[in-house]
Amino acid sequence: MPPAVPKPTMTELLEPYLWPFVIALGVTIVMTPIVRAIAVAGRIYDQPDTRLKPHARPIPYLGGVAIYCGWAAGLLSMFWLMPAGLHPESREVLTYVLIAGTIMMLTGLMDDLVDLRPRTKLLFQLVAAGVLVYGDVGRGVLPMLVGWLKPEYLHPPEMLERVVSSGVTVLIVIAAGNATNLIDGLDGLCSGVTGIICVGFAAIAAHLAADGHNTRGDPVRLIIAFALLGSCLGFLRYNFNPAQVFMGDAGSLLLGFNAAVILLLFVERGVLRWFLGACMVFSLPVFDTALAIMRRWLNGRPLMQGDRSHFYDQLRDRGFTVRQTVAIAYLLAAGLAAIGCLVIVVRTRYSVMIFMLVVACVWLTVLRLGMLRMDHAPPPRANHQP
Repeated sequence: MPPAVPKPTMTELLEPYLWPFVIALGVTIVMTPIVRAIAVAGRIYDQPDTRLKPHARPIPYLGGVAIYCGWAAGLLSMFWLMPAGLHPESREVLTYVLIAGTIMMLTGLMDDLVDLRPRTKLLFQLVAAGVLVYGDVGRGVLPMLVGWLKPEYLHPPEMLERVVSSGVTVLIVIAAGNATNLIDGLDGLCSGVTGIICVGFAAIAAHLAADGHNTRGDPVRLIIAFALLGSCLGFLRYNFNPAQVFMGDAGSLLLGFNAAVILLLFVERGVLRWFLGACMVFSLPVFDTALAIMRRWLNGRPLMQGDRSHFYDQLRDRGFTVRQTVAIAYLLAAGLAAIGCLVIVVRTRYSVMIFMLVVACVWLTVLRLGMLRMDHAPPPRANHQP
């Protein structure tokens, strides 16, 4: 009997995937001042208003283009840094992710420049999701959901599995993209929170890779998580309060798209607790979106009409400064990411219980703090003030 091959240490496992982080970080740091200068020259600004955009002065847009450049460079670097070590299936998945991510970024960029109609914006998001469906990203949703049933349900008909997987892929891409878009409301909020989420994703992906290597999913999860982390941190240098540049929809949609891809790649593992853990890592934008929609619905407001119903708006209205509010969001994101990492190491039934307990605690906190009431808030202060 041949001797067992020793498992790589965590350092050996992660070392090749640090390159996407370093390259994405460097490219984003270099590109952000460039795209800011282009925005200033083209007079592409986010203009303040008295209702939804309380910053005191016009801030240049286009930061999302810099995030995209860093992210794409990080992903592309692995095609030549790991030509032999990157499995053909992983290369194929990365190619589809790059194509779909480019579509998502361009959709946000067009919305930043010409203010797309909601239907047109949704159509392009569906196209991006369709690319992932064509690339078979997110397969295995149905077996994961019914895996705890009788053995005969573990192998559903192929057509049914494909339909369900396609529907879930589209739903997750659109939901995650818009959730990060909605949380992009204060200096450094979306980029910092997404960076923390990337750390949580990377931790779960590394644990999963060490548990049992999957040539298709493991490398892609780690590459995307580290590349996105580098892009977020590189941009945060210019976006933290007081912000020099905003990411716009080009950035927020791209960040949410990448989170959706990683969630879908965890689905492919076929184990519910891995997916629940990843969902918990990403749950702060989801909870914020749910709070805003619930608050509007209970108060008879249009669900799709923007207002100051997000959790960060309510913290500002309670007297917290921008930096204090963002720091609270960072702590919440880190806590939820830690819980997500805990969820993956327990049995599935306990992971479901933990997930439901967190949701219940969030709901009780929202009720306790009166965050569903549509009170008349005091005039907001400029969001670039420390």
